[in-house]
Amino acid sequence: MNKKTPAKVSEEELDLTNYSLITRHLIMPNELNPNHSIFGGQLIAWLDTALYVYLTGVVKYKLMVTVGMNNVHFKKPAYLGEIIEIYGSVKQVRKSSVTAYGKAIAVDASTGISRLIIQCEITYVAINDKGKPVAAFANFKI
Repeated sequence: MNKKTPAKVSEEELDLTNYSLITRHLIMPNELNPNHSIFGGQLIAWLDTALYVYLTGVVKYKLMVTVGMNNVHFKKPAYLGEIIEIYGSVKQVRKSSVTAYGKAIAVDASTGISRLIIQCEITYVAINDKGKPVAAFANFKI
């Protein structure tokens, strides 16, 4: 497979039902690894930031810290000049934590072809101004 003809992605993987588009990024040269595809750490950082922003709007609370990333699956590479679309969906809200599903989709603007490049779950814990966990979501309903 080369970057001009990406493999077909299953409809299930690209199913964005119940997901919200959070942000888009353009892959720039300084975000590439030695293989000329996007550096995985950059994708993780974008997902962590985007899901945090998304969840602060959902739960109406901004003092949260990332406590876990689970089921992180890198599916396909993405390349210079492609657009990365980051989507999120709430998985679970507990008394002091909230977990979201995240997906990043690479879009080739010249062909319109999209493919899933990474998916994960990220959990954040609500904290107070002293950095201690708090039950900020005890009465929250999805």
